[in-house]
Amino acid sequence: MKARLLPLAFLWIGLVPPLWSQTPEDTSKKRTWTSNDGRTIEASFEGAEGDKVRLRLANGTIATVPLERLSKEDAAFVKAQATATASGTGTNPPASKEWPRSIDIGATPDPETVTEDPEKKEFVYRSGHYEFHCDSKLTSTVVREFSRIFEATYLLNCSLPLDLKPMPEDDGQEFFVARLYTTREDYLANGGLEGSGGVYQRSKKSLAVPLGSLGVKIQGSRVLLENSGNDDDNKTLIHEITHQMMNHWLPKLRTWYVEGSAEAVEMIEYDRGKFNLASRKSRLEDYVDRGGGDGKNFRMLDPGELFGLDSRTWAAALTSIRGQATQNYHSAGLMAYYFYYLDGDGDGANLIAYLRELENVEREFKTAETAAFEKHLLRGRTNDQLKEDLTKAFRGEGIALTFDEPGKNQAFTSPE
Repeated sequence: MKARLLPLAFLWIGLVPPLWSQTPEDTSKKRTWTSNDGRTIEASFEGAEGDKVRLRLANGTIATVPLERLSKEDAAFVKAQATATASGTGTNPPASKEWPRSIDIGATPDPETVTEDPEKKEFVYRSGHYEFHCDSKLTSTVVREFSRIFEATYLLNCSLPLDLKPMPEDDGQEFFVARLYTTREDYLANGGLEGSGGVYQRSKKSLAVPLGSLGVKIQGSRVLLENSGNDDDNKTLIHEITHQMMNHWLPKLRTWYVEGSAEAVEMIEYDRGKFNLASRKSRLEDYVDRGGGDGKNFRMLDPGELFGLDSRTWAAALTSIRGQATQNYHSAGLMAYYFYYLDGDGDGANLIAYLRELENVEREFKTAETAAFEKHLLRGRTNDQLKEDLTKAFRGEGIALTFDEPGKNQAFTSPE
């Protein structure tokens, strides 16, 4: 199936929802757009990439439209906006004001070849925001297919109302870097984790991925696509790409949210460049089922224990405590889900306020995080009160929660 790149005429006819399904949008960027055949639609400008413009429809859906489908006046407007953005502080697409229903990159990216050196086994390709370093030559078709998931995950993390502002790790670095390994043995030898589909290596400022995780198979000298990168094949990869998108946040955040934020993105339905957030309730049941529940019931870590886990204790559960890692990850994922969609007014405002307080902190991360955490997330609630709120909120989602007593992680010790 081809990625969704809609002719403007079809966009005008097929994507405007009935009034009862419309959700509020940011009207400050809203304008009337005219196609080159005279049709009009109300939509918000969400950014330009190459020869395409991204428009937010009334229901929150992001649609990608070729500039050639627009009137001359609208095409000129888009180019002017792109020039202004490029001369400003960055080129990230703007964050949504509310949780979008879907995010779609539209056309499959068209990467460029930078280097192909068989003697050095050095092959470098670039998509819009990623630079891929591989130890074997890849065809343009293969690179396009796997660059789609990287670019879609980038766009999602830019567009969420969390306003994460993804950026490469080093000042002046133009692209995120992914290192692709032909064999799983080479992937593991270069720091990959057994059983994983990819891992973000903060110390190396890059993402390591075995080609097998990208639906690629090496057969002799031929590189073949085995699948088109659907949802089940890419959960772990989406998780690790999200870590890379949040690289500048990682030192400031507790381990539960570092992992929980990536789990929350992994939880979203993905298919061929499109993330569908509208299906979150059914996805939640699937997530609970994969976490050891039955789709309707889940035994969660005690919140106090979850909040207190450090990275060393978290890592220890991966190898030393049978089954504990799964409960840790899914407890963190459910906690992030709660603060995104269920806490307070259900708009994620408290978690967003927490992030805004930490955004520009340059030192004393732990002190600043503790203050922001207590102010915006706990808001005076005791551990028992938070458990009551979690239980009630997830009951409304069709999930029955119970909680373990503290101490499930053997290396965990309660903070003083």
